[in-house]
Amino acid sequence: MSCLTLRGCRIGEGRPKTILPIVESTEAAILARGTEFAALPADCVEWRADWFDASADPNAVTRCLQGLRAALGGKLLLVTFRTAAEGGEKPLSLDGYRAFCGWVCDSGCADLLDLELLPAGDVLPSLITMAHEAGVKVICSSHDFTRTPSQTEMVTRMVRMQAAGADIAKLAVMPQSPADVAALLAATAEMTERHPETPVITISMGPLGAVSRVCGEALGSAMTFACAGKASAPGQIELNEMNFILDRLALPTRSPYNV
Repeated sequence: MSCLTLRGCRIGEGRPKTILPIVESTEAAILARGTEFAALPADCVEWRADWFDASADPNAVTRCLQGLRAALGGKLLLVTFRTAAEGGEKPLSLDGYRAFCGWVCDSGCADLLDLELLPAGDVLPSLITMAHEAGVKVICSSHDFTRTPSQTEMVTRMVRMQAAGADIAKLAVMPQSPADVAALLAATAEMTERHPETPVITISMGPLGAVSRVCGEALGSAMTFACAGKASAPGQIELNEMNFILDRLALPTRSPYNV
């Protein structure tokens, strides 16, 4: 699997990198969470801007981004506006989505920007180009909160993300059975073995899919979402517990003499 290095963090190498989401509605609460999360043992903080009351105000968005960047220091900042179509807090027109992404890129504060594969549609390549020209890496994402597509469809979606120019491909689905969880894990392994051009993030949501959040080092998912307070999706594991599990599951460094 390819490795993406940002601020010294090697995404796609070693144990999955941990992401903490900020899901607050006011600027004060968002920045307070940023200050709190800066001191926690996580690799990246995600600002879920769809929770922000003033997400349509470019000045308010820019202030939050600047405050988060100052608070987080060297910790990675991922910015996400999760649209209602993908399970987020509010709908957003394509023009509004494009404008929001432009504010993020112009701010110079984000390391990573989440761009949704299906809602962005034909404008996805231009949004990725805009982000790259601003020095921002792109996580292209697809979410299904009702089902788990076939293994073939899941791999196809992630390959589409790579083809569009994404730096990381992300897929989150909802399992209805243990077989669905196994299909997500198989799709993850297939991506990392057959399409290793970019790191991937894969999640089977809810309690049934919790194993998918901790086995990434073995099967290929490069990052995982944890929580410290409010969760942003069903099945997220508390950060300290997540770190404990990831440490215990870490693969040993093998030498030619290991058998």
